[in-house]
Amino acid sequence: MSKEEKARAKLTANPLPASPYLQVNEDQILIKCGFSEQLLQLLRWIPKLEWRPDLRCWSVPITGAETLRSVLPEVLRLAEATEEPEARKPAAADLEAAPTAEALFKTAARLLFGSDWQRETARALGRDETALARFLLGERVLEDGDQLYADMLALMRRRAAEIAAAADRFAVALDTPDNRQPKPPANTQGI
Repeated sequence: MSKEEKARAKLTANPLPASPYLQVNEDQILIKCGFSEQLLQLLRWIPKLEWRPDLRCWSVPITGAETLRSVLPEVLRLAEATEEPEARKPAAADLEAAPTAEALFKTAARLLFGSDWQRETARALGRDETALARFLLGERVLEDGDQLYADMLALMRRRAAEIAAAADRFAVALDTPDNRQPKPPANTQGI
């Protein structure tokens, strides 16, 4: 059995998680995203890795599947970060379907932390980043998944209250005549 056949059999037995950024073909795995130096650094250990500018994707030979799997949560996070803003908008069909708790969790995390949402969410919730990423990819079940969602809801409410309080302070400052226009720097040279 060749290396490719062994890799294909292993991938068939233990497939990569479904993701809009991954496409598994007979002889390669495509990571559909924009070019990123960070992704290049992460994937550089995969022999025969290739950036395909015509398709805007990375091509990983099927023999590199297990190496890719070892860094997959970070690869998917970076793939999402390189995605074009238009592609991030939900399709009309997505808006009609009731969102899952996982989808709402991801949306909340993106709102709170931006493009680095997986790492920052894990830190804010005191979770292992890899375990959280695998849970959100559907690869792992968390025994305390309900607690994770409750912690995220509490974090969202706390941040919303902090933002509202900061907005109130900012509004008061804007209403104060002394704070409306920046003052020119004082002349400290004694002239």
